[in-house]
Amino acid sequence: MNKKVLVFGKFDILHPGHMHILAMAKKIGQVTIVLESDQSIKSLKHYSPYNDEQTRIKNLKNLGFEIFVRNTNHDAKYLINNLQPDILCIGEDQKYLQDTFSKFDNLNLEIIKFVKSNLYKSSRLRTILEDQSAGIYLIDKPKGVNSFRAVSVLRKVLNTKRVGFSGTLDPLASGLLIVANGKATRLLDWFHDLPKIYQADVLFGQDSDTYDMEGKTVVNKQAKAFDKKELEETLNNFLGKQNQVAPIYSAKKVAGQKLYKLARAGKVVKAPSKEIEIHELEIKEFKYPNLDLLVSASAGTYIRSLAHDLGQTMETGAVLSDLKRIAIGDFMVKNALALEEVDKASLAKNKLAVQEVIDIINEHLAQ
Repeated sequence: MNKKVLVFGKFDILHPGHMHILAMAKKIGQVTIVLESDQSIKSLKHYSPYNDEQTRIKNLKNLGFEIFVRNTNHDAKYLINNLQPDILCIGEDQKYLQDTFSKFDNLNLEIIKFVKSNLYKSSRLRTILEDQSAGIYLIDKPKGVNSFRAVSVLRKVLNTKRVGFSGTLDPLASGLLIVANGKATRLLDWFHDLPKIYQADVLFGQDSDTYDMEGKTVVNKQAKAFDKKELEETLNNFLGKQNQVAPIYSAKKVAGQKLYKLARAGKVVKAPSKEIEIHELEIKEFKYPNLDLLVSASAGTYIRSLAHDLGQTMETGAVLSDLKRIAIGDFMVKNALALEEVDKASLAKNKLAVQEVIDIINEHLAQ
């Protein structure tokens, strides 16, 4: 029998923090959302919600949850008698709920606390949504240009210094770069944890100190060619969660210093490792020594390290010869604006509104 789980909140502007809490609660049991009514919010918080009651109900019902609208006359006793919960899920800012329900000594009620991230606060989102100049732009960065150069182009066109991006692309890589201006820059951290999809060209039979063609390459004369079946079997072993060592020539920091600076200075350091997850590896084309590989991976995955590790496993060596980022979550490079086409008119046409971006991320997390 499913346990009855209550989740309390205003859910004024749905955001990834809400989606995370609701997903966790759904794993525990059958969820009913106790939604604060417009009346309740005005009485307790002394302000009106950004989205009215009916809009908030519709948004939550679209996610498949049962809703109970709580008014000021619905106290803890009323909720217990009418909803008969087994578990109460509360945020760290809802301690008053724990204190209220704890007064019922004879109630066998489990209370689970969720830690909320400061990244996700409806009050902050409200100020961002009210900034009409703020927006998100999908930019197709060409090869040979670094990410900061791309941002400088938008700063000049938008005539503002408040422009930032999420997810650095190396100069030799091309593809999707997400850029924001104004108060929308506060949303850039939201994109960090979204999965990424890359089109990677891997060249076997060579090694490089940078794991790509930019560094000093050495041809492995002892390398032996292999067929597609051998490659597929090896790629299967790279799927799933694993610890990946960062390239020595990367922006990862050791003792506060970037690895590539230490490497250029001739200092020998141990590169840090991090748990990553490879979701999918699809061979688009293969004819030794060239591999065209589609990679779907978690945030923080180094495709250069993947190419290097693949070469070590195949005992041939391998380098990343080309890389294009084609997706970040549900944001696609096919919908991006080429950097060389950026001007006031094209940016105005391709601007993503803040609410649109929030909705896309929420839909992705709800899948």
